[in-house]
Amino acid sequence: MSQRVFRCGYATLIGQPNVGKSTLLNRLVGEKLAIVSPKPQTTRDQIRGIWTGPDSQVIFLDTPGVHQARSPLNRAMVGQAIEALESVDVVILVIDGQEAARWLDRLGSRGTEIPTLAPPPMEPDELEIGDRMEGKGDDKKFAIDERIAPGDRRVIRQILRYSHRYLIAINKIDRMAPRKILPIIAAYANAPQVGPIVPISERTGDGVQSLREAIRPWLPERDAEFEPDELTDRSLRFLCAELLREQVFLQTRDEVPYGVACEIETWEELPDLTHVKAIVHVEKQAQRGILVGKGGAQMKALASAAREGMEQLTGRKVFLEVHVRVEPQWSERMEMLKQFGYVL
Repeated sequence: MSQRVFRCGYATLIGQPNVGKSTLLNRLVGEKLAIVSPKPQTTRDQIRGIWTGPDSQVIFLDTPGVHQARSPLNRAMVGQAIEALESVDVVILVIDGQEAARWLDRLGSRGTEIPTLAPPPMEPDELEIGDRMEGKGDDKKFAIDERIAPGDRRVIRQILRYSHRYLIAINKIDRMAPRKILPIIAAYANAPQVGPIVPISERTGDGVQSLREAIRPWLPERDAEFEPDELTDRSLRFLCAELLREQVFLQTRDEVPYGVACEIETWEELPDLTHVKAIVHVEKQAQRGILVGKGGAQMKALASAAREGMEQLTGRKVFLEVHVRVEPQWSERMEMLKQFGYVL
């Protein structure tokens, strides 16, 4: 029996905020790379995760959720998501199965019948490079089935401006009645130019291997770009700064997490431990007070949880210093967005 040819390429995970893209990335790679919280817009950067199998290597790009962007920071986040649609081999639209089911129920209660508006899904080999719109096409020419949830329709239009090579992952199926899944597949199969549709659960891992197999035919035949044991091209400094920011999202409320940026100021490898000095930037003095807490209790809890994550990531004992610095309106200042890596 002949061995399957090796394939290697890039796949972007995209979708609305809070659909589970970051948790799915961690599940696909088999290691925690992207931070996760129940709050929307936790992810601010493109995170690359690398999975290598016996006959393929996929470089996954996790992206911030596509949303209505008003502030410079939010525009930068959406810009990173859109940038990740270009020059990749396949796009994976991650949708929230629960939200899709609720939308279909709502349509059903109105007694609405929606006609089929698109041809059957195309196989990768049927898609010609010359047919791509390269961001210049008129996405309004694509009629999108009303049974597809409005937010997902907006993301599909964004995808179609840059690529016709996309498939859909219906996420959170472990939190749904099985009878709800087939109607979602039937509705989303009418999306223009869509490829395979794979039901998955990022929480349990159900369907994740099927998703990897669905991605494989879309990748070019070429050698692996990274060594088999590499999981990301991001530095430990970046990942550790993200772990600290994750704890801010998990342990504080209201606007505080969205006014925070974290960076590693110093990183020193000592014989018996790693000394890390981190800066948490906030926009207001009141935010600093909340983060520090009475007698420093809140910051102690944040730093302790972040340090545990850093030790798991590095495999070493970590001595973590955290300082909070007030940087007024940093999220609206281009030089600060560049310093924190949100704008290139």
